Amino acid sequence: MTETTFHIGTDFEKIDNNAKAWVYTSNQAFTEEQLDLINEYSEVFLSQWDSHGKMVKGAFRVIKNRFIAVFADTEGDTMCGRAQDSSVKFIKELEQILGVQLMDRMLVAIDINGTIETLPFNELRSKISSGEISKSTRFYNGMVTSKQEFLTNWERPIEGSWV
Repeated sequence: MTETTFHIGTDFEKIDNNAKAWVYTSNQAFTEEQLDLINEYSEVFLSQWDSHGKMVKGAFRVIKNRFIAVFADTEGDTMCGRAQDSSVKFIKELEQILGVQLMDRMLVAIDINGTIETLPFNELRSKISSGEISKSTRFYNGMVTSKQEFLTNWERPIEGSWV
């Protein structure tokens, strides 16, 4: 299957760089059927996502068949806890619908010769220590919290990162 990246919701370029961001890593590549389901369910979620009674200018990006990035631009308003909770609930529902893991924050994705692999954080640390994985290996930083950080710090070498 071809590597797929697609966007759902507000035009990504129109989302402020200070917008909140969450990136979820799948434990496996998405199938065509799963990508269709992500698109379908995400459109419905975004059409109803509100904070303090105002629609959230939100966007989802499915990246490299392995990641779901969620962006919420509330145009200066603080995003309410209920809106954040609803996005987490939605991702948990997607996990069930798709039959994948998305909420495991101990799962780290790395690029090995153009192939994305996921492994538990402690296994990654062990492989770095043993030299099986070099510090120049690219990894995907699921800890980003804003669009700006996503643009500059999501895909990066292990060296100099929090890993």
